[in-house]
Amino acid sequence: MNLTFNKSALFVLLLASSSVFADNTVSSSETRSKVTESSATQTEQKHIQWGLSATEYARYEELMKGVRGSISPDTISPLEVLGIHAQNEAERKKYARMWADMMEQDTERVLAFQRAYDQAWRDKGDKPLIDISQIQSQLPSVPKQSPQPSVSPSAKKMILATKLTGCDSCDKKIQQLLTTMLVDKSLHLDVYFSDSIDKENSVIRQWAMENRVDAELLRSRRITLNHGQSLMKQYQLDEGQLPATFKVDNTGGVNRVE
Repeated sequence: MNLTFNKSALFVLLLASSSVFADNTVSSSETRSKVTESSATQTEQKHIQWGLSATEYARYEELMKGVRGSISPDTISPLEVLGIHAQNEAERKKYARMWADMMEQDTERVLAFQRAYDQAWRDKGDKPLIDISQIQSQLPSVPKQSPQPSVSPSAKKMILATKLTGCDSCDKKIQQLLTTMLVDKSLHLDVYFSDSIDKENSVIRQWAMENRVDAELLRSRRITLNHGQSLMKQYQLDEGQLPATFKVDNTGGVNRVE
């Protein structure tokens, strides 16, 4: 009689265990399904955000697993990656146009916010952000010295005549000089654009964003961006001679170096 009872009890336990196992399996399967769906939704949202198809975004992700991901900054966009690795000229132009449109729209947003910020500051009475006089009053007194030049005598100054668009060698030269400036803190650079005539300053600002010019270099005026028609005439340059690089010596003399 006990044997019969034990067999029945064992059967009930096995049945209950099987039911729990099945429930856990279904729950685990549902969880994986939800995670997969969530991941797929995120990927879909990303490729839609960049105006790409799922296939294009998948190719971008695959490219970033290789050399491109190793040598590129974290901020490089899918459009830039696909444009750099375009499979034909049509693709290259397509991604270049998409990136230009996106940068134009973002520039407008940035400028709109800057205008709003400027107005907000004027509404506060247009007072200075930092009261220099208060800072100076807290500094230890030092003997008065004769005025010093704004640029250190040891500073190196260069002038670059270049173009906003349509000059690959110009783009390479500016990137080379910007890299040098990160290492050589004494280097100052004045950039002149031959093709900026009749164009608004926003075009030059967009160029600075596209070439990732460090904002601190602009704020400190270690680099300046200028319209270049007068300089082209002064040094009798034509666009076929660009980029043209000049070195300014300590006496103010200007000599072309390349």
